[in-house]
Amino acid sequence: MVGCAICGAKDPSNLCASCAAELDSPVPFIAEQVLFAAAKPVGPALLDVWGRAHLLEAVTPIGRTPQARGLTLIHASVSRRHAELRGNVLHDLGSSNGTRVNDEPLDGPRELVSGDRLSFGAVGFYYATGNRIHANAATHLGSRTLRPEDAPRAERLAAPSDSTHAGLPHLGFKLVEPTAGGGGYLLAVGQELQLTDTQLALLRVLADRMLAEGDTSPLVRGFVPTGQLIADLPWDSLEPDENNLKQLVRRVRRMLEGICLSGLLESRRGLGYRLRCIPVEDGS
Repeated sequence: MVGCAICGAKDPSNLCASCAAELDSPVPFIAEQVLFAAAKPVGPALLDVWGRAHLLEAVTPIGRTPQARGLTLIHASVSRRHAELRGNVLHDLGSSNGTRVNDEPLDGPRELVSGDRLSFGAVGFYYATGNRIHANAATHLGSRTLRPEDAPRAERLAAPSDSTHAGLPHLGFKLVEPTAGGGGYLLAVGQELQLTDTQLALLRVLADRMLAEGDTSPLVRGFVPTGQLIADLPWDSLEPDENNLKQLVRRVRRMLEGICLSGLLESRRGLGYRLRCIPVEDGS
């Protein structure tokens, strides 16, 4: 079986679901918005959220404008000429929304090592080297991404224009807590999702934070620190810790995937967790 090129876990893809969840990935976003062409690959690769390996050349340009060779990301947060990889050294080319390595803004040339997380605007990749990379690995993570046709209330993907931004989609979203207590449910994309007390509280805290930070940059808007979630959520455990939170997030992610809201719950090291959308009260 192919293993995850980042953590080594057995997996049919280059990237396991846990590692993929650490990548920035806008909603909505589909595999066809990532285009790549390389005539003379030299070994290292960029792994996208679906686990696909894009083998790099000695010089690989990255941007929103389609070109004969290099990585093209058709998303409004990516500049026409965004960045460039020269060997294992990453350069930002004065992009509007910046380039980040492991969540740190790139303010000069940066030498990469295998496992580094890269973000071009709102689109994330892993830089990977070595014999763990498999060019033809299965891409079972495709279901993780919210497609526009799967979520009719989600904001449609804006056509690329001269101005770039890292906008967040709006999503019809309603959390309901019965007066008798005992959990509640989520109404979204025309479906109802039953939630426990802790699951409901997690989504409510994230939704409230996203709405409260309307003046914050979309790249960092709505994140709630891990420590705050551990302290504030109603846990069954007497001494909840980060492992309890990770288990809770995994369960909620699986539930959201079941109603075509894959990728809605985002995590980022140093910032915490957020909803990758702006919730809009759904009166249905």
